Amino acid sequence: MMRAAALSLGLLGLACAPLSFAHADGGAVAPAPAETSGDIYGTGWGMTLALDGTGFYNDVLNTVLHGMEAPKAYKPLPYKRAKVDFKSNVGSCLYPSDIGHMVKGREIEDPEAYIQAQPLIWVESHIFSRFDEPPLPSLEALEGRKVAYPNGSALPTVLEGYGAKFLPTTTETAKARMLIAGRVDHMSGSLPDNVFVFKTLGRPLPPYNPDLALIRVGVSLVCHDTPENREFVEGFNAALANLVASGDMAAVFGAAGVDLRFMPKS
Repeated sequence: MMRAAALSLGLLGLACAPLSFAHADGGAVAPAPAETSGDIYGTGWGMTLALDGTGFYNDVLNTVLHGMEAPKAYKPLPYKRAKVDFKSNVGSCLYPSDIGHMVKGREIEDPEAYIQAQPLIWVESHIFSRFDEPPLPSLEALEGRKVAYPNGSALPTVLEGYGAKFLPTTTETAKARMLIAGRVDHMSGSLPDNVFVFKTLGRPLPPYNPDLALIRVGVSLVCHDTPENREFVEGFNAALANLVASGDMAAVFGAAGVDLRFMPKS
């Protein structure tokens, strides 16, 4: 497992994310009672991590869980609900996430209280432009521009000071449609996620600057640091290593049409 000190404090808003998905819960959410054992909560945000359990991110995680002798239960939830329940349940895990991102987004105050499994998917977070505009040359060029982002994401926090106006959206597809319609100048988004989104909409990827990635990071499970979760993460990492070595994980990525550069490293 990886401790927080070993993780990059990057700019992942899971800007993106699953970075990463289905309908975000825009209303106030009452915290769940504190518990000492818990499930894995998925931050549902659309077609790549849907609340019904379908989607690429769900498939990758479930492939590993099915290879474990003692997996946790996995529950995709609305984006904000997943984060609230994770915070309230000290035995739970959050997926997909990264401790460094959570620190940068001010979602956690004590990174040493959490542990993280080995990366499941390598994610790149970008700012995409409208089809009639060139890629964003720099973050300073966001001044006065409208940017669509997923409701509940930390993106406005990590990009504060650049003068952009951030418009929350409820799904990956809604975010993409806003960009296509010209209702916003830019949208935050991640790869490989947006390959699926724009393919479904019959459009190519919108313009983006590959040299201006907000972050390139391996996302996985972030868990509260408990003895039970340490044992779980150890088993999770072992199952993942077996799947990578056997070629089974490459088959999952290949079947989804995802470039193997986004796959877990051996």
